[in-house]
Amino acid sequence: MKGNSLSTNIKDVQIVKDTITITDSIISKECLYQNLSKTNDFKLVYYEKYSGSEISNRYWDVIVYDKGKRKIDSIRQNLNIFSSSFVNFDDAKSYLTGVNTKRKVVDNYNGGFVVADFNFDSKNDFAIINDIGGTGGPFYSFYIQKDNSKFELNKFLQDSVIYFPSKIDKTKRMLITNVHEGACFIGEYKYKFEKGEWKEISKKLIDICKEQ
Repeated sequence: MKGNSLSTNIKDVQIVKDTITITDSIISKECLYQNLSKTNDFKLVYYEKYSGSEISNRYWDVIVYDKGKRKIDSIRQNLNIFSSSFVNFDDAKSYLTGVNTKRKVVDNYNGGFVVADFNFDSKNDFAIINDIGGTGGPFYSFYIQKDNSKFELNKFLQDSVIYFPSKIDKTKRMLITNVHEGACFIGEYKYKFEKGEWKEISKKLIDICKEQ
């Protein structure tokens, strides 16, 4: 097993999966993505921290590099899931380079890590799962890239939008989510980005049982 799971030595390939690393009471595994952005590479590290034989905490580290292999940011995000089998490095997605965007979305699961432009400024933003969620699908945390190239958690997107958008409308500067609400209803929520912030502009229930 290799040590130094946070090494900044990047191999010149599209995706690098490292071996599992065990250090004291922490188990980690990682993956490096070089095909999710034209300007950044992302290393995703998943950790399980143990207290005795029980898992006490699960969390991600997202380490961001420029294409010159220089580390520019590092973000830690807690993760609430039932099993590490939920963590799948192969399902990362990018709406900027098209990676895995043709994969079918089931129950609002868009992959564990998704690169996109959420505030329509042509910069790399990303969403990462923070909770397995319920019938509506998993919950995401959204990080927005700032002018200094570093990333900042957006609380409105995390706490109000919650789910990954079913549509990112660049023309109308809107994010649209469709969430199951009971057996027969889909909740459609629209959020518009204007004057530097998001606002919920509409919501409605769609009776899918009636439409069938």
